[in-house]
Amino acid sequence: MLSLRHSVRNMPKFICQFSTETVACEEIRIPVPWGHVAGKWWGPQNKRPILCLHGWEDNCGTFDTLIPRLPSHIGYLAIDLPGHGFSSQLPPGVFYNKIDNVTLLKRIVDYFNWSKVSLLGHSMGAIMNYQYTLLYPNEVDFLICLDALKPLVYEDKKIESMVEMIENFIKYDHLNSLKKDPPTYSFEVLEKMLHKGITQSIALDSCKYILKRNIALSTKEPGKYYFTRDMRLKTSLSSDLLGWCQKDIVDSAHKIRCPLLYIKASHSPFYENKQNTLDVVKVIKKMNENFEMHIVEGTHHVHLNNPERLVNLINNFIKKYDIKDRSEGGLKSEIKS
Repeated sequence: MLSLRHSVRNMPKFICQFSTETVACEEIRIPVPWGHVAGKWWGPQNKRPILCLHGWEDNCGTFDTLIPRLPSHIGYLAIDLPGHGFSSQLPPGVFYNKIDNVTLLKRIVDYFNWSKVSLLGHSMGAIMNYQYTLLYPNEVDFLICLDALKPLVYEDKKIESMVEMIENFIKYDHLNSLKKDPPTYSFEVLEKMLHKGITQSIALDSCKYILKRNIALSTKEPGKYYFTRDMRLKTSLSSDLLGWCQKDIVDSAHKIRCPLLYIKASHSPFYENKQNTLDVVKVIKKMNENFEMHIVEGTHHVHLNNPERLVNLINNFIKKYDIKDRSEGGLKSEIKS
């Protein structure tokens, strides 16, 4: 089937469609053992960028309205996580564990030979960046978390949840193997489906930024599109099969010593017991003098819908803490799409 990916590749180089401004941007593909990790490299290509990770079932298009407003002297590498966007899906039979995405971060850091890494993430991406910082505290020079911070913890009915995840995984893995033609819709219907399906967190006129990398054009039904993200991702929303416990998260929070900016949306839930996050914030505040927490008006996707509400906070934070060397680890020519 003809994919929207072709429209990206046929666009003039360095023009990112749907962005609020015309900003230097390059489609990239990083090799991994199961295929490739796709993404977009914004801005300067001759030095280490800020690595940007999106949320669950989103893709790197989630940063299309934000990145053009961030400091232009720094590059930004926004990737599609496995099974999302234009990145390869995991092989058949493989479960999407969030800790595997933390391993992916290490692969990317090693691929570019970065001695330091700057991390910006939204939702699931913010949580993964936080976990990476716990595991490799000396590698991260600063961390920006948008509307999520720590790993989510669900203590109630944990065993039952594991059973449900396993059953759902087997179901969706089987459906993937059938290679059936998925349902198709007009672009306008897909916008409404995404807007409604995520409880209107993404504004209707912002859905195009996500859909651009999550759908493909049908060859059988002209003018219709279908979703391309891996159905197995549906099993990884709540938690990993083997997740963190709250005690370990609180006990380890003192390790987050790099500058950390945590921005929480006012009209977005915590997706777990709110006190779990507050307990971690309390520890970080006590141990980390370079920790900032701010609340901004908006939904879970405020960074996409209303990036102007976050820009000053992020830009001031970057200006203050972007002090480590970025002279090495730029864009490699072999990964340009």
